[in-house]
Amino acid sequence: MNRNFNTPAVAADWAQSRETDAAVAMAIHAIADNKRTPEQIWEAPTAVEFENVQMALNEYCINGDIEPGDYCWGQETISVANL
Repeated sequence: MNRNFNTPAVAADWAQSRETDAAVAMAIHAIADNKRTPEQIWEAPTAVEFENVQMALNEYCINGDIEPGDYCWGQETISVANL
């Protein structure tokens, strides 16, 4: 399957210090660029950024990188279904 989102390595302490699951941290880093850093996206995602993180997580699940389930993004939760 063609991938639209890469799977960057993210330091475990980056995710832990933000009470965010590693998969969400990976998706946030995957969509970050020179205009919006991972920190900015984590702290105040736009609607499009939130949607892109959700799409990345779904793609990771389809490709077997993560399991279906609920993933923490700070105080928020993103659900990933088995598509």
